[in-house]
Amino acid sequence: MPLIIVTGIPSSGKTTRVREIEKFFIDNNKNVEIVSEEEQIVKAGFEKNAVYLDASKEKHIRGLLKSEVLKLLGPNSVVILDGSNYIKGYRYELYCAAKANKCTQCTVHTEINRDVAWDFNENRPDELQKYTREVFDALVMRYEDPDSKNRWDSPLFMAFPTDPLNLQAMAECLLDKKPPAPNQSTQNMGYKMILIELQEGEGSGTLLAETALRILQNKKQIRHPTASS
Repeated sequence: MPLIIVTGIPSSGKTTRVREIEKFFIDNNKNVEIVSEEEQIVKAGFEKNAVYLDASKEKHIRGLLKSEVLKLLGPNSVVILDGSNYIKGYRYELYCAAKANKCTQCTVHTEINRDVAWDFNENRPDELQKYTREVFDALVMRYEDPDSKNRWDSPLFMAFPTDPLNLQAMAECLLDKKPPAPNQSTQNMGYKMILIELQEGEGSGTLLAETALRILQNKKQIRHPTASS
């Protein structure tokens, strides 16, 4: 089943669009799983603005999000990743994960005027949900816009504040088309991602981690046999 990556600058309406997409697929009898960046920040015991000013904390949250997506990708659910997802290399890793799991995927970019986004942020009723000016500006500067020419961002759906999303077209490209066949590099990326997540977490000595490492080592030996073999 599909992976939908929602991306945008702060206060661009990402979670609003996620709820809209979720309702559409539920109304069409699909199970939906949402992986939320804000929820992972709360679970980790971090303060929202502090995360984006600390590279190690932000990396930790990205790792948690990717781990949750990997757990949920499969034949039974539409998975929606609700977060900034502003690094194109990170979106590429998620694309590889979807491809390795034989899942279709798409990107939803919530585009908005920066001044309007700041006004939305300032008018949030919950003070804890607001971005500071420093963090808001930093995230806008860091943001790497998705590009439909990149296979990992495509198909790309633009979501402007006043325009409806073409949810029917989204469903057709996700549910009616076959996912791209995983190639060798994509499959290896999948094993590497599992191994990295386990090593960064608490599973470095588990059977799953050892199995992933063994698979990668065996594949390397097959591609580069020793002189005696």
